[in-house]
Amino acid sequence: MLSGHGIKRMVAAAASVACVIGLAACGGSDASQTASSSSASGPIEIEVWGWDKNAPKGWVAKYNESQNEVKVNYVLQASNTATQQNFRNAFEAKTKLPDLVQGFAPLTTNVSNGWAEDITDAIQPLLPKFTEGAKENAQLNGRYYSLPGAADGTYAIVNTDVLAKYGVEAPKTWDDVIALGEKMKADGGKVYNLAGEDPSGFMQLAQKAGANWFTIDGDSWVVNMQDEATGKAVDIIQELIDKDLVSNQTYKDKPALYNFFDSGKFAFTTLAYWSATGYQTNMPNTRGKWQAIDYPSISSADEGKVPGYLGSASFIPKGTDRAHQDAVIKMTNWQNTPEGYEAGRDPDNGTLGVPAGRTEAAGLDAEKYAEEAIPDNFYADKDQAKKVIVNAAGNGMGGFDLGPNYDAWFPELQDQWGKAVAKQITLKEAMKNVQDFVVQDLQAKGINVKVA
Repeated sequence: MLSGHGIKRMVAAAASVACVIGLAACGGSDASQTASSSSASGPIEIEVWGWDKNAPKGWVAKYNESQNEVKVNYVLQASNTATQQNFRNAFEAKTKLPDLVQGFAPLTTNVSNGWAEDITDAIQPLLPKFTEGAKENAQLNGRYYSLPGAADGTYAIVNTDVLAKYGVEAPKTWDDVIALGEKMKADGGKVYNLAGEDPSGFMQLAQKAGANWFTIDGDSWVVNMQDEATGKAVDIIQELIDKDLVSNQTYKDKPALYNFFDSGKFAFTTLAYWSATGYQTNMPNTRGKWQAIDYPSISSADEGKVPGYLGSASFIPKGTDRAHQDAVIKMTNWQNTPEGYEAGRDPDNGTLGVPAGRTEAAGLDAEKYAEEAIPDNFYADKDQAKKVIVNAAGNGMGGFDLGPNYDAWFPELQDQWGKAVAKQITLKEAMKNVQDFVVQDLQAKGINVKVA
């Protein structure tokens, strides 16, 4: 386990190396300043950075009107990458920092670079509104360094015409998916798609199996990309590849991908609920023929677990005083009420996402928002689809840590994944290569690392 002293040592090591090689901004917590101030008689003013263009006239205005304890000043950023660059510039220049930053990097990147404040004490009033998975995504070694959050839970869809053609039921396990693919192979069909540039589906499968590629031991990161759980995911993907059961449509050519998915020769894909709108619009031949199903299990041990790793985490910058931390938590608490959630509705199209990772304490009607999110004439059974989407939103797994050098190793994973999908190497070999890269990269940056 990593003590508070251990975290400080790891942060110091990462930050000092980053200063030398220019990968991250340099500035100690002592130099960090919050951007906002408040008078003794007025509300506490907090500054929030993000790229939601509707926020200033939407939820920010409504929150400021709803109470007089906190005033939010929203500084609109051009994009997530612009937010990251602007924050790094401010951190390096040791100038004032915002009180909350919309997530642009993984939790451990924020902590390792010394950007994120430990908000364990301040965050307590907010925690009952979030699921265990959402809370795990905000923690490092039991301490909170970001606001809780959950990715939109993953589920799957399967073409009912394909099921009827081969006389099978919707797959409940990945063995069922492979078996369906073997039936389709004789007719030139493909059961699943593996894009050569996108290993995210494999990462979710590894998470489902119980993998955790990065953990902490004392003052060191422990890298474990070749464990038994990852091996289960590797074996499934490798069997699909070796038996030629998958297509390799790229997401860089969406028209071609949609055309193949819509051809009747494609059976199954995993997705988050928002992808269905694009499918409905661009797949006219199979509209109304897609059955929503829970994400398939690997074994009985993972039944009911919903993968969906979180790529970034909103955080309170290091050095923010407790009064401003409390103000951020008050604001976030309001956002997770029916009134606050509704305030985030897009004024142009009226859309509002399905709340993921919330408990009943938030009072949000997940079924209502799932109903709104379902496109017309896409699912074979709309009521079943709503049930599947609500289950995925409320039961997403957490704690799949991306480590302190995600920006470095994920491109390497993409490269190795592409080679595996193209049958140049096995996926097992690819994961060894990625693990070797991670270890060498962390060592070069002066960060303690062990291999499990």
